Amino acid sequence: KGSEPGAHILSGAVMDPIALNELLPNWKELGAPLNQPVTGDEVLFLKEQGATKTPDALVPDCFHNHGNYVISLG
Repeated sequence: KGSEPGAHILSGAVMDPIALNELLPNWKELGAPLNQPVTGDEVLFLKEQGATKTPDALVPDCFHNHGNYVISLG
């Protein structure tokens, strides 16, 4: 349960297909529903005046999603 109204608005996730590649190397040909690759990453610091983008060199590797896919949890 969400602690406040709107807590369940986000229902997406980012999936690393490494396990899928190991289990089913031809998952793309089989029609797996992974259609949207990650096209970019941004880590922002939010402030009252707006947002500041974190330089890529300071972002931990686990926040870089190149090669991953955007999926729905619904």
